[in-house]
Amino acid sequence: MKLKVTSTFRDKDDHVTVYNPDTILEVRDKDRGRSLIDRGLCKEFKGKTAPAHILGTEEGGVHPYGSEDGTDENPDTGASAQEQSSNSNQGGDE
Repeated sequence: MKLKVTSTFRDKDDHVTVYNPDTILEVRDKDRGRSLIDRGLCKEFKGKTAPAHILGTEEGGVHPYGSEDGTDENPDTGASAQEQSSNSNQGGDE
């Protein structure tokens, strides 16, 4: 569902991204979209403008930057969080 932001708000998942008025969003989770509308943060958008941001999971319930086994991947390297931190004590005393 496409939404148009009517009031500035911060992303509930990353707590960093701020959505400003007139920004077009695509929300994949219908409940989340309905919540944004019900709280007066967005209104439904029927125009052809491409969304600036996509919120929620991909079709089938898989997060766009996560894997199906629940590990998060770094989208830049493809390495999981465990792989990135597993070599943190190389050459150190144990």
